[in-house]
Amino acid sequence: MTLRRLEYFVAVAEERSFTAAARALHMAQPPLSTQVRTLEREVGADLFDRSGRTPTLTAAGQALLPEARRILAAYERLATTARQARDGTTGRLRVGLVPSATAGPLPDVLRHMRSTLPELEVILVEGRPPELLARLETGDLDVVILYAAPAGAHLSSRVLAVEPLMIAVPAGHRFESVHEVTVADLAGEDLLLPARYGDDGLRERITTLLGGTPVRVIQDDLWMVQTMIALVAAGLGCAVVPAATAGTRPDVVRYRPFMDASTCLELVATWRDDRDLPMVARFLNHWAA
Repeated sequence: MTLRRLEYFVAVAEERSFTAAARALHMAQPPLSTQVRTLEREVGADLFDRSGRTPTLTAAGQALLPEARRILAAYERLATTARQARDGTTGRLRVGLVPSATAGPLPDVLRHMRSTLPELEVILVEGRPPELLARLETGDLDVVILYAAPAGAHLSSRVLAVEPLMIAVPAGHRFESVHEVTVADLAGEDLLLPARYGDDGLRERITTLLGGTPVRVIQDDLWMVQTMIALVAAGLGCAVVPAATAGTRPDVVRYRPFMDASTCLELVATWRDDRDLPMVARFLNHWAA
């Protein structure tokens, strides 16, 4: 059974005439009739009742017609599907990220991608940096978003966004009455810190920001910025967080910028450059849009 014979069968069924179908297919009528007869032998049943002036579909022909149309339509889509995959406009993009990355421009990027690339499915996977990088290495993820560019063979990185760090304090804190603070103002404060993962990430940026400022570290193994802010809301301490999270729990948490600090946090995309992943390029381009 060939696609060509299915095409001949569908043409005769739709034209209800071997002569008209041959004309539409730009071929002679006898070869067309021969090919349809061959198809009938292959399926083991007559597809047309030829007893009248107009060929009509038999029960077998009626059953085969929608399936033949589906197969032919799928065949016609093959080239389009291949081109879309080549261009990164279809398929599935698996993005690993630290949870706090969703507080920045990412939601707007995903919204724009959904409107412009409806055939591209984006799957988000939250995790700790070491776990995300391990899954990137094995191919379980296509790109990861972290707060630092990791070193490694076949890895490429690009900065997606840069944002300053702010201090988050509970409502009623002494910083509530000021618009800006200095790093020195943090002296003696109870501070909540994120976990350290061995890279130049959020913990390292906060350490650089603090310099030698003496603070009381209440907890230093938190890995979600959202958890840090929740503990600030509970009055357990203060936390240095990315500016993009400053809208979280505004009823009970106050955010103040640093007037004397230039330390910023970089949101970085990392991917394997030894893999052909046009979808990653599409994703990166949307950050620049």
